[in-house]
Amino acid sequence: MKYLSALARFFATDFYLGCIPSRLSGKPQASGGGTLGTLLGLALTPLLPDGRLRYAAFLLAACVFAVAAAHRTCADSGIEDDQRVVIDETVGYWTGVAWLPHNWPLLVLAFGLFRAFDGLKPWPIRQVDDRVGGGLGVVLDDVLAGVATNLSLRLVLHFFPALSF
Repeated sequence: MKYLSALARFFATDFYLGCIPSRLSGKPQASGGGTLGTLLGLALTPLLPDGRLRYAAFLLAACVFAVAAAHRTCADSGIEDDQRVVIDETVGYWTGVAWLPHNWPLLVLAFGLFRAFDGLKPWPIRQVDDRVGGGLGVVLDDVLAGVATNLSLRLVLHFFPALSF
């Protein structure tokens, strides 16, 4: 069981990115870890599968895996939403860019929008964040921020179709 916990923490923290200490406090990240998790999602986006069905299957599997890893890591640490867990930001970002063109201007715009939705937590994201616990709650609010990002990007592409090159 000890190895399972260590493996869950390895993945939940995005290969320990979420454990990088803050320069100012020397303590685990309180807010910058989410940005690192999102950056990892951005960096790995070119490696994601093509095709609607393959992407959907991958995203579903990534979400289930993220929920399990986050749940185990948070339970082991005794912290309901351990800020070192950043796999939720990675999966949320991938939700934000799902089935959209993967060109750099759009991916960077998605990064900014996702970080804004994740940080501001507008309704219903805030409700989920407040009411759903465990690994599901850790991941679901970020997936919803990804859905909001995706819908926003679709609106942007409707008005600025040149971004879909």
